[in-house]
Amino acid sequence: MNRQEADILKALMEKPFVNQRLLAQSCGHSVGVVNRCLKSLQAGGLLNDTMEPTPLAWAEARAHAPKSAVILAAGQGMRMVPVNTQYPKALLEIRGEVLIERTIRQLRAVGIQEIYVVVGFLKERFEYLIDDFGVELIVSGDYARKNNLHSLALAAKHLTNTYIIPCDIWCGENPFRPWELYSWYMVTDRQDPAAAVRVSRKLELLTGQRGGSQMVGIAYLTEPESGVIRSRLKEYDAQPRYDECFWEETLTGGDRLLTQARVVSAEKYVEINTYEQLR
Repeated sequence: MNRQEADILKALMEKPFVNQRLLAQSCGHSVGVVNRCLKSLQAGGLLNDTMEPTPLAWAEARAHAPKSAVILAAGQGMRMVPVNTQYPKALLEIRGEVLIERTIRQLRAVGIQEIYVVVGFLKERFEYLIDDFGVELIVSGDYARKNNLHSLALAAKHLTNTYIIPCDIWCGENPFRPWELYSWYMVTDRQDPAAAVRVSRKLELLTGQRGGSQMVGIAYLTEPESGVIRSRLKEYDAQPRYDECFWEETLTGGDRLLTQARVVSAEKYVEINTYEQLR
């Protein structure tokens, strides 16, 4: 099953088939691609004659379904000074809702119960999340010296079919789904001169050049990618030269990332790095 077929199958798991035009709109592919993929999915035994997912399709979905989430919230967020001197970025209130609480509610809405939050700076302020939301806190003692590659390394054993989420992303719509069929990394449709990745026509994330798609930081991993990342986190975290690296360093393989691109609207996903972005 290729990427386009997976997108279409996932859309049909979420909403019943009406017609190919509406299906094309919901999954972001052309009507011609939808028509071709529907035939292929039927030939592969994943859809029946009425375009409903078969037991084989549901078995495939269960094998890749989200099981857990890791929220990275250990950093100090120095670009937010003086806003963050009393509150970590994750606990800032945006439109009447605490940022990390919104993320947790979005995860809960699609059935994700196993949520780990890596904390460090002002870690005691996150403790209420244990009682109020049932999350597990993982404490980083090196948050001031090491970047989020180290934070994710502390949670590496929990990486299975897992969402990885920076704590400072405001999502205008729920980016999480009850069903996922492949690993992806989220970028927006806005071009960024400083971006280190570019989306290819096949929705691969190519590296090695500046000027591409704005990286959001949210990702979803399934096996075998989770296994690769677990191994690299252990290896890289033991080397001081990776102390200041982002966890995305472990995604790089040759001239591209290990995951596919998931492209979203820049208007609906905002990274809160500065006071102006918060405003």
